[in-house]
Amino acid sequence: MELTEVLKAEEAFFDQRKIYALVLRLGIPAIIAQLASVAMQYIDAAMVGSLGASASAAVGVVTSSTWIVSGLAYAVATGFSVQTAHATGANDAVRAKKVFREGLIICFVISCLLSFIGISLSPHLPSLMGAEPKIRHDASIYFFIYSCAIPAMLLRVFSGNVLQCAGNTKIPSLLNSLLCLFDVLFNCFLIFPARKITIGDFLIYIPGANLGVAGAALGTAFSEIIISIAMFMTAFRMPNLHFDFSFSKFSKDILKTASKISGPMALESVVMNGAYIVITSIVAPLGAVSLAADVFGFITEQVCYLPALGMSIAATTLMGQALGAKRKDLARTFAWSAVKCGVVIVTTTAVALYFFAPVVFDLLTPDIAVRELGVKVLRIVLLSEPLFAASTVIVGALRGAKDTFIPSIFTVVSEWFVLIPCALFFVKTYGLAGVWFGISVNFCIRGIFFLLRLRNEKSWMKIS
Repeated sequence: MELTEVLKAEEAFFDQRKIYALVLRLGIPAIIAQLASVAMQYIDAAMVGSLGASASAAVGVVTSSTWIVSGLAYAVATGFSVQTAHATGANDAVRAKKVFREGLIICFVISCLLSFIGISLSPHLPSLMGAEPKIRHDASIYFFIYSCAIPAMLLRVFSGNVLQCAGNTKIPSLLNSLLCLFDVLFNCFLIFPARKITIGDFLIYIPGANLGVAGAALGTAFSEIIISIAMFMTAFRMPNLHFDFSFSKFSKDILKTASKISGPMALESVVMNGAYIVITSIVAPLGAVSLAADVFGFITEQVCYLPALGMSIAATTLMGQALGAKRKDLARTFAWSAVKCGVVIVTTTAVALYFFAPVVFDLLTPDIAVRELGVKVLRIVLLSEPLFAASTVIVGALRGAKDTFIPSIFTVVSEWFVLIPCALFFVKTYGLAGVWFGISVNFCIRGIFFLLRLRNEKSWMKIS
């Protein structure tokens, strides 16, 4: 059953199995895209990890700062992509084109500003994060290169989000998978020195720049540039998004709506990831082993909850188009169906990852101490993943309903008044495991809150 058919049909409810099928059809390509993104982080982590714990720690100490930037990028993109979903649901191609055009300009300006700030901070960030002197240079170079690539990253995120909210999830999924492939290829040539490998009877020479941590950052940057161009051109060629380049005034209505959606999300991203910067500063004094285990733990955990991120994207699209078509009955059904799918998939993944965690860490690092600590902390947080999955999908659904203020405020409160106090209290006795126990408690509280928020339909129905 196609989404357009559901929106136009007169029936208020459909066979639930068909609704689940529609949710999965939109969600699975988004999940694949998330898999590709996490796979790219795995590749970077594994390739850098092969250089030793210090190299992994150099990347890890600035990771929370890169999360702030990516969170801001997603917030800005969502402010316009949600409006694309509403315009598509209302069959208003003129408004969809205008949203795409104005969003593109705003995203370009903001990405340049973020890039400038990142470049300016890169020499000082590692020391501000409490990094050990021996890893500061590599960490600084990594963040500098990352900052230079921010405009390409935001263009990719914005174009991909617009495509997804317009109902096209397959192309973003494919291109994000190619992003992973390009990252592998560039890393092979940039991270390691020139070398010879034997395959059967053949001796193959592989050139290499031997740039180490800097090579991993450059590989990601080059991949972002290539895929961002492809993503934008795909969106630009869609009939309901293609616009001309003639001068026209910005629409106050579009900018006002975007600011109402993006503003709380941006604040949430800065404050929430600011909390994780504090967490990194709590972990950093524990040493390179704890810092590397912390980084690998976060990367591995993403495998577990990324299905929820995929379902969250599907929920935003479904909720936005249903409300754009004035179908509140379908909005309700879509939201709860996406939540159920996300929780079931994530719970299954969490159980599997709990038992296979040692195998995963064996692939990421040769350091035995990092492996053992990483497995320990990962298993702590896996117990809270079902509730975290519920909160993640619900946030996506609420964004489709333009309900971002209260969810953002609660997320900020939970990070600073639950996570950080728990981490500070338990780290003294249990080290890194205590920090991850605080993360798990935070996930549980957030899940319960967002389930109650979605159940209170009057709150988000009124906003939409």
